[in-house]
Amino acid sequence: MEKEILLFFNKTIANSFLDTFMVFFTKEGWILWFPIFLWIIFKYQTIKNYKFIVYLILSLILGFFISDWISLEIKSLIQRVRPCWTEYFRGVVGCTRSYSFPSNHATNAATGATILFLFLRGLKENGSVKINSNLIKILQIYTISLALLISISRVYLGVHWPTDVLGGIILGIIYGYVVFKAVTGLISFKRVFYFTLIVLSLFRIYFILHGPLDLTPDEAHYWEWSRRLDLSYYSKGPMIAYLIAISTWIFGDNSFGVRIFAVVCSFLSSIFVCKITKKFFDEKTGFLSGIIFQFMPIFTTFGVIFTIDSPFILFWIISIYIFLLALENQKKWWLLLGIVIGFGLLTKYTMAFFYLCMFVYLIKGKKFLLPTQFSTENHLKNPYIYFSILISIIVFLPVIIWNIQHDFVTLKHTAGQAHVFDGLKISLNYFLEFIGSQFVVVTPLIFILGLYFIIKPGRLNINLAVKWFLISFSMPVFLFFLVKSIQGKVQPNWAMTAYVPFVIVLSYALKEKFHKKLVLSSIIIAFIFMVANFALPYLNLPAKIDPTARFKGWKELAETVSEIRKELEKNSRVIIFSDKYQISSELAFYLKDKPKVYCIPFGRRMNQYDLWESINSELEYSATTNLNRKTINGIYIVYGKKNSPKPQVSAAFEKCEPEYFTAYKKNVKIKDYTIFKCYNFRGMILSKPESY
Repeated sequence: MEKEILLFFNKTIANSFLDTFMVFFTKEGWILWFPIFLWIIFKYQTIKNYKFIVYLILSLILGFFISDWISLEIKSLIQRVRPCWTEYFRGVVGCTRSYSFPSNHATNAATGATILFLFLRGLKENGSVKINSNLIKILQIYTISLALLISISRVYLGVHWPTDVLGGIILGIIYGYVVFKAVTGLISFKRVFYFTLIVLSLFRIYFILHGPLDLTPDEAHYWEWSRRLDLSYYSKGPMIAYLIAISTWIFGDNSFGVRIFAVVCSFLSSIFVCKITKKFFDEKTGFLSGIIFQFMPIFTTFGVIFTIDSPFILFWIISIYIFLLALENQKKWWLLLGIVIGFGLLTKYTMAFFYLCMFVYLIKGKKFLLPTQFSTENHLKNPYIYFSILISIIVFLPVIIWNIQHDFVTLKHTAGQAHVFDGLKISLNYFLEFIGSQFVVVTPLIFILGLYFIIKPGRLNINLAVKWFLISFSMPVFLFFLVKSIQGKVQPNWAMTAYVPFVIVLSYALKEKFHKKLVLSSIIIAFIFMVANFALPYLNLPAKIDPTARFKGWKELAETVSEIRKELEKNSRVIIFSDKYQISSELAFYLKDKPKVYCIPFGRRMNQYDLWESINSELEYSATTNLNRKTINGIYIVYGKKNSPKPQVSAAFEKCEPEYFTAYKKNVKIKDYTIFKCYNFRGMILSKPESY
């Protein structure tokens, strides 16, 4: 039946006029809606209902985004073949390689038409504007007719089956109605707050699925950890590995599986920032703080990229909230606080700063009462607070045990990262670099205003205990890393927990008339930074000035290595290795069968690969198995263009032949690599890493 209907439109009634007519509706039909869109805006403007103008624009943007995205996902799931891939096709336009059900054109057209139809009905029902009801009906019919013509054009041109179009129309009507109700229902701060979180989370999921960024080297390395679960790891605690193991077990070993918890952690972080702020002030301020949190670039980044900072900031914020509850003298919260701090320590060791912030508050905060009458008067003598610390240490015990078993390599690594052995040095460059980096990750105005309001809280009419609480959970962390930057390099994200109180104080400052415009400007700038964060990877800037360049080109490298591997596997077993954990981890993730990839310890500091099986274990494997092919060949990948491998690699094989590869992204050069094809592995003499 579908074939007959398709042939009727695509061939029986076909003529040159209809060809031109249908091609126009397929490609430019949406233009004919534009006058209706402008007319609706004009009519709402005449009755000064500017809110509904914003609703209309927001509904269309959100509606088209959701309908186009979900339709793509359904296509990938169902994988129905387009009719233009069959013998039925009469070529008028090209045939894409995407799948068929549902028709995105039909879905998007029905979504847009539904939204415009409902806003036209809103004008008709508005008693403050005089509009001929027959005119509204005509415009509504016109809007629906355009959607139908766009949909029918897809069948006429032979690029979709009739049920593709029918399914798209049904989905589009559902999307349009749901979006219209959701947007026009934004009548309270609570609804705006949850609407913002849901929309941003959906966009982040879309970006993860279809964005231009491969996994970062750290994400790929943490995924490698998740394949080898342990009590702890060389540079970090085990929490990140456990979370990735859970998400990839559910969603598979793909980018979505690795990164989905970044979206979840960001969503929950805003919820708990809101709860903390409501404890201090009021519900409206709480919802504002949760939204501002989402706009700050440093927190936005970790809402997509899943490194240790995504769960770490969540555990920090939850700990603050539970600490407030514990101050209400409820004993159970001290136990839970210890558990959550322990989770934070299993994620990132700078969670230990929470103890410092907590005691800084308790030492002086006992003089004050917080708005909900938490009394801190006797908590320094309260045994439950020390019980809480004990619980956190017990939760952290796996890391301690693992380090005892591995010669305290984590402690040595952390000391190296913190430049403990460099001695007392004064470096103005590192200091200025740290300040400049905070301007980027927090935005200049939020950094200056937040710091000003924290240091000079008297400028705002805030309860004394709240002022001291915000200072206690911000300044100790910030000042530590500020002073540290004079002695050595401090990474931009190390002081991130200091900025949670900035979010809280800025949300409160919005209520002050004197500061409102300045604070609002800082939030708008932060929003622009957030948008730029997502837009930057699409600009295809030269690698030297593109901060996202290190996230690109890994799939292309893996494809090239995969081809070389196929060639070598015809006559031998193949091992893949590098001297950089970044290359090894990315290849382990992006090669199709997720093979074991090694990282040899030459000319670098120690990493987690040095604690796993060495490349020489491949010889032991061959000796203990009944493999017909005893020969082992290797693929050795390094950065840059090099004519020969390291001497240790040359000595381990009969010969190595270089092959050069340059990763490109849309004709923009990303990075050069050399891929050595090495023959007849005989074992490698391995030395210890040069440093920790």
